[in-house]
Amino acid sequence: MFLVEARTQISAPPAVVWGVLMDMGRYKEWSTLLHAEQTTPPQPGQTIRLRLSMPNGPTYSFQPLVITLERDRHFAWSQQTGMKGIFDGEHHFVLSPVDSNGTLLHNYERYSGLLSPIIQRLPMMRSAASGFSTMNDEIKRRSEQLVSGESVMMHQEVQTR
Repeated sequence: MFLVEARTQISAPPAVVWGVLMDMGRYKEWSTLLHAEQTTPPQPGQTIRLRLSMPNGPTYSFQPLVITLERDRHFAWSQQTGMKGIFDGEHHFVLSPVDSNGTLLHNYERYSGLLSPIIQRLPMMRSAASGFSTMNDEIKRRSEQLVSGESVMMHQEVQTR
């Protein structure tokens, strides 16, 4: 078993970050790596359609199963390559409130199975942590833009009254 992870502090409340993660139809607007091939929010027990495009690496589609969906807190899916126990992954986005209106995003994937020691050494897996950091940065940017946009809209509404 091995773990790939990235943590990022975001200046937006967990509800905003959660909204970014659940609005799969808009991933293409802000994510360079992960795109959803569906526009509806994920549901527990549902198979979702995703496409991953790694810089200098392959692009591939996959259909993981949503295993955790705790509003504003935890979104996770699992995926198996071939039969269970060969090469399995569980991907998690965990949101924790910090400060008065911020979020700590912990984005990680736990890999296991017979082939995990071999796959761990592949170039794509060695660079996976930077991909997780990139995704976190993109989630951060999108979430903070939404909060900033809400502040501007509220300010404009006050001025027009």
